[in-house]
Amino acid sequence: MPLQNPCIPMKSEASRIRQGRIPLIGLFCAIAACSTPETSLEQYEHHHVTLTEVMRLGDESAGDTSLFSPISHLAVNSRGEFIVTEFRPAIVSVFRPDGSFLAAVGTEGEGPGEYRYISRAIVGPADSVYVLESLRNRVMVYDPQSFAFVRHANIVDEGQRQTSQFVGVHGDRWLVAVGLPAILERDDGSIFVNDDDHRELRTVSLDGEFGPDIVATVRSVEQIYHVYEESGGFGWTYVPFGRHSTYEVGPNGLLHHGWSDSIRISLTAFDGTAAGTISYDHEPVPISDAEMEEAKYEEDELWQRLVDERATYKVKAAFETFVVDDAGRAWIKLSSAEGATDADWLILNRQSELMYSTSLPVEVDLKVVREGRAYALEEQEGARIIVVVYEIEK
Repeated sequence: MPLQNPCIPMKSEASRIRQGRIPLIGLFCAIAACSTPETSLEQYEHHHVTLTEVMRLGDESAGDTSLFSPISHLAVNSRGEFIVTEFRPAIVSVFRPDGSFLAAVGTEGEGPGEYRYISRAIVGPADSVYVLESLRNRVMVYDPQSFAFVRHANIVDEGQRQTSQFVGVHGDRWLVAVGLPAILERDDGSIFVNDDDHRELRTVSLDGEFGPDIVATVRSVEQIYHVYEESGGFGWTYVPFGRHSTYEVGPNGLLHHGWSDSIRISLTAFDGTAAGTISYDHEPVPISDAEMEEAKYEEDELWQRLVDERATYKVKAAFETFVVDDAGRAWIKLSSAEGATDADWLILNRQSELMYSTSLPVEVDLKVVREGRAYALEEQEGARIIVVVYEIEK
């Protein structure tokens, strides 16, 4: 599996810049069911933001010598350095704003500052880097300047409940997702499917102690599991066009979380206090017969169970993902129709007002938007393996 090379030749700007296509998205009627659905979108007031690509890393077809294995997360510190987390194998790397390699953060292994099975490295308010190793239930802390290992904190053990995800950090508290695994074991050693797919988002002190409050309760991604009685094993797969939760901590220290069935993002303070909702009406995108046929599982038993036990979705999720920018606005990626090459993004403020809109290739997911730049991951052949940086032009 290819790993990144610390020597990254920079491409000329002319060979790297690609202009983002500007969509015609208007206020409300652009995505909502209006009283006159046949009305042209051009008749409604709208604002656009243009994203111009200025850099990409990991694109072998463009001659890059820095190649990534599947990327699970992307973070940016106050100096504009971006931190890339790969999860097969576990690698955390830092790149300068110009895209050149700067440092590794820890390494895969068993010793101090080493890790296995991580999902993301995040950046704190003072630029310290934090990595959660869920199987060991511990957080590792790295220096904001040298990225050298400083210390680790063991999170309180809660038995079968696992700390599965690092959500964010605000002040002197971390926010993590805690829940039961999908497969549980009985006293006799046999296994069974846990039907509770909810996760509690809870704060943890820098010493690993849980806070008294549950900040929010969210569902995980929709999946279907099956236990094979004869072998004692199990199989799983995603529900076709299933829904999922997206959550992240914004620059104001508020948790933003939403279930993708509708454009409704709840804002919650770290003490669990509700702080508002960002919402927007939308017109559902239907799932075509061809798309559903393509989504069928290779394992007929799991597919048949899905058909027997529940109705399959007829429309796609309202959104695919969202990210919160440094002004506290939510950038929301809408689901796209069959065959679309671009996905529309809505940019909503805390009052649910549509401020801007834009579009990007469907394979691109924004991860960080700050100080006039947008940082994204691009998928190729089913894996996010390319980092793309855009300049924002309003």
